[in-house]
Amino acid sequence: MIRRLRQSIALVRHLIGLGWRASPGATIAAAGLHLVVIFGSAGVAQSQRSVIDGLRSHPRGGGLTWLLIPAAVAGFAQAASTISTRVAANVAVGLNQRVEVELSEEVLGYAAHVPTIEHLERADYLDRVYLAAKGSRELAALVRSLTATAVCALMLALSLWLLALVHPALLLLGVTTLPVLLVAGRTRKAVQQVHDETAQTTRLESELNTLLLDSGAAKEIWISGSGPALSARAERLWDGVTDAHHRVLLRGAALESAGWLVYVLGLAGALALVAHEVMAERIGIGALVLVVSLSAQLRWQLAAFRENYGQTAEAGRVGRHYRWLRDYARDGVGDGTAPAPDRLTDGITLEDVTFGYPGSETPVLRSVSAHLPAGSIVGLVGINGAGKSTMVKLLTGLYRPTAGRILVDGQPLTGIDPGSWAAASCGVFQDFARLHLLVRETVGVGDLSALDDPAAVRRAVGSAGAGDLVAGLPEGVDTQLGTLFGGVDLSGGQWQRLALARGMMRTAPLLLILDEPTAALDPQAEHDLFENFARHAREAAVRTGAVTVLVSHRFSTVSMADHVIVIADGGIVESGSHRELLASGGRYAELYETQAKAYEA
Repeated sequence: MIRRLRQSIALVRHLIGLGWRASPGATIAAAGLHLVVIFGSAGVAQSQRSVIDGLRSHPRGGGLTWLLIPAAVAGFAQAASTISTRVAANVAVGLNQRVEVELSEEVLGYAAHVPTIEHLERADYLDRVYLAAKGSRELAALVRSLTATAVCALMLALSLWLLALVHPALLLLGVTTLPVLLVAGRTRKAVQQVHDETAQTTRLESELNTLLLDSGAAKEIWISGSGPALSARAERLWDGVTDAHHRVLLRGAALESAGWLVYVLGLAGALALVAHEVMAERIGIGALVLVVSLSAQLRWQLAAFRENYGQTAEAGRVGRHYRWLRDYARDGVGDGTAPAPDRLTDGITLEDVTFGYPGSETPVLRSVSAHLPAGSIVGLVGINGAGKSTMVKLLTGLYRPTAGRILVDGQPLTGIDPGSWAAASCGVFQDFARLHLLVRETVGVGDLSALDDPAAVRRAVGSAGAGDLVAGLPEGVDTQLGTLFGGVDLSGGQWQRLALARGMMRTAPLLLILDEPTAALDPQAEHDLFENFARHAREAAVRTGAVTVLVSHRFSTVSMADHVIVIADGGIVESGSHRELLASGGRYAELYETQAKAYEA
């Protein structure tokens, strides 16, 4: 409990800091305006009482001072309260928008800062990232809603204090507000629980709608005729989510109605008590006017307190997911602080590496041991699902072994700073990104330090065999790609060539990864392209002792590797050069022969 309170206080301080950084003037103005609102409403009610009591004590003259002063106070308090309320709302909106931008950048930054990708593949983690990102607006409003809740609480306390001055028994009116607040808290918790429980369903509904608008999926959806079915499924998912929320809200509304009935009965009793005291001439009629005025304000203050408290609680719920993502990002960085070596002299070694996905009883890889010599090109071969891509992700640090370790020139990979190792790696994956940017940006982001270097971009484009492609575009390297922004669309093979060029931007890597990099190209184009890439890898090997890891199903390409590793059943079943593996007549030779016969047919 104490730990959670400290975390909440730290979060509020952080949000106040974001608000101050976004606009110090707006932060100060919002605080000052709230103070005016607190005392303004009380000043109006008290001034009304003074005017009414003054009329009774000065019925025929006696000067107007007794009337002008409370009337002036009432007018000023009313104007100040009204103006401050509206100005504070406008200031809060602008400040919240600025803080929301800051928070959105933080959430995306935390998600991008994690060197591993488990949080992007596990459904339970994705739900929390989704809730943190989607709730940035509510979280940005936490300080405002928390301040507004405190303001309403002070206004309620001030109103009750003024009522107690009329008659101590009127404090009981405050007790009648408790059912409304308690029921509101219960309803809020129920809504939060439903919101969290339906996060995955909401995310799926959003993904389905996004899929229906995705140009890449449009062909398959149209041919299969699955569009209406996908749309109907998304609608059913949304209906299920909204029905769950509506049921909770309806139950809450019924309970809140009962709570408000208790308050109304208490208010009626309070008015009856004051009326009896006025008739008995124990208090003035101004007290009755004060109670009537305060009762109206009390109802509004109670409703405002309930609403703002609900918003505070909702922001607190989002805050828990935000804190989880922040802590996960910090913990995910690991303890590695050593820089990656300038060059490899020994290579990369896997020692009894095992990896299994959370919740799965069967590991993808089991006790894998292998040595990838510095300056070598290593081919990974195996049927789909054998674990080739998993090994690639382990080598790049995107996954961490469940057991065993990976050594870089004898140093544990976990001891190397993840950012430094990422900067020393480059590669192209089968599920490459199609970046809708300018061509020079699409390629240049492969090495941000050379993003604005035209010569580096041209070199990478040439190495990938994409020179003719770029030259044929309307504005060359300044051509906007993708139809999202009115640019030029490319074929799958053309996108892949630019992805390869992006992977060739770094000239001095320690690790080069080619995970099915040419699946959209014909066999001859792949062969020619890999020869170019092999030259790029050899040059990197001379400069830095780089290790190149090639994953491919085409054995004509794998045959260029210095060393081939065959993966099956979660482990390494064979390894050696292309010639050695063919001569051994094992799994590699069998797969090679099967593919050769298919090409002959």
